Amino acid sequence: MNKNRDRDYNTYRLNWKENLFCLLSASGFAGMISWLFYHSIYGMVSAAPLLFATRRLLRMYLSKKQKREMLYQFGEIVQMASSSLKAGYAIENAFVQAHQQYVKLYGPKDAIAQEFCRIICRLRLNEPLEQLIEDLAQRSQIEEIVSFSQVLSFAKRGGGDMKKIFQDTAEKIRQKADVEREIATVVAAKKTEQRIMDLAPFAILIYVGASSPEFLAPLYGNPLGVCVMTVCLLTYAGAFLLAEKILDIRI
Repeated sequence: MNKNRDRDYNTYRLNWKENLFCLLSASGFAGMISWLFYHSIYGMVSAAPLLFATRRLLRMYLSKKQKREMLYQFGEIVQMASSSLKAGYAIENAFVQAHQQYVKLYGPKDAIAQEFCRIICRLRLNEPLEQLIEDLAQRSQIEEIVSFSQVLSFAKRGGGDMKKIFQDTAEKIRQKADVEREIATVVAAKKTEQRIMDLAPFAILIYVGASSPEFLAPLYGNPLGVCVMTVCLLTYAGAFLLAEKILDIRI
């Protein structure tokens, strides 16, 4: 229960397998750069910045994935709590029932299951529900959870239709999930094309180097060639990051 107590979902911590993946990927990519762009072992100095970049990109990807899954899990909890409210449960007991149903369906290992396990334990110590949801919202910084926390706090203080609040939140999360699936379907082909284009420069260098090495020979073993290849490599890196940014469609 306590391992999520102070967890900041905005900072993803890589486990040892993910760190090993980053290390092997950066080393392999650095070796490829050394051979294709410089024909020199000194190109391996790129391994350090590549390791940093790989870890950063992987953390960003996994953090977004974790938040997306957490949002959908939260939507499931709210939907189940909404059903319990309709059955006549008080709001706190509605979340207790929702958590029990969620664990039966999806197991206790999900982030939201663990978070609500903690919330329910603290409810039994008479801590306000709105304060506990607000704490989760601050640590996750997920827009829908933040909005739900604010509306819940206002409704608890001034009175409000809790059933409607819960239904609206669950519906908003469901609609967002549908839109994200539609976007993923539309851009899937473009992402595949982009992955192919990411590999194209390396494939060209391998082909030309194997079939006509004399064309690339002037670019190796001299300062001018090193500068030209470095500019090409930096241009490729910039194009890669720009393409990733374009394909990262947010709603």
